[in-house]
Amino acid sequence: MIPAHARAFALTLLLPVCVLGACGNSHAGSSEPGRLVILAQNTSAARSKHTATPTQPLSESDRISLDMVSNACKTQDYRTFFNAFASSKAVRQKYSAAEVRYAVLGPRGEKISERTFDAPNYPSFPVKMQDYHYKPAKPSRAGDADEYLDLQFNQSQSNDLSVEWSRIHYDGQSSGGDGIGNPLDANGKPIPKGTHPDPEGQLLFHPTADCWEFAEDTRWERKK
Repeated sequence: MIPAHARAFALTLLLPVCVLGACGNSHAGSSEPGRLVILAQNTSAARSKHTATPTQPLSESDRISLDMVSNACKTQDYRTFFNAFASSKAVRQKYSAAEVRYAVLGPRGEKISERTFDAPNYPSFPVKMQDYHYKPAKPSRAGDADEYLDLQFNQSQSNDLSVEWSRIHYDGQSSGGDGIGNPLDANGKPIPKGTHPDPEGQLLFHPTADCWEFAEDTRWERKK
């Protein structure tokens, strides 16, 4: 477990609008009422007005994702916004802040490293979409095609969007026999319905005049 004071090292407590888990049947969901939400600090910092222009020719998939995210911005649909962001490099280029903060914390919240990247040089967004499921951009074990991610979406009163992620697997034991089954945590233990494993990372999106922009990537090192 990541102790509360460890997460508080880089995070501050705000009231939730909602707590969400899986996309469809792909992740552990949450119906946990009254849960306090953790969001990163610096939410009162000046917002970037930077909007990058994709530098490569757009694929049809990118065009669809850009249209999708444009509509999501108009309706403040942060779930669709995030799905398009995770699916398309062109969307990530356009909806990232001029600078992205990347930090690694230890299990007690101690700062191991921190760096700020110009958006084009930010190394790797950790979440990708595959067949409507959230998956890690880089599995913890090379070649592990069965690793998925459980996500928790939280929105602050000031419209900052926090996405916490954890690595999970599935047991393949679905009731109809055609699903991926029940979620298991990193130790192979079942995740009780309505709960989430401890987060391994947090992605923070700040509100802009008409949408959100990706600004912070915080990760916690696993205990050895």
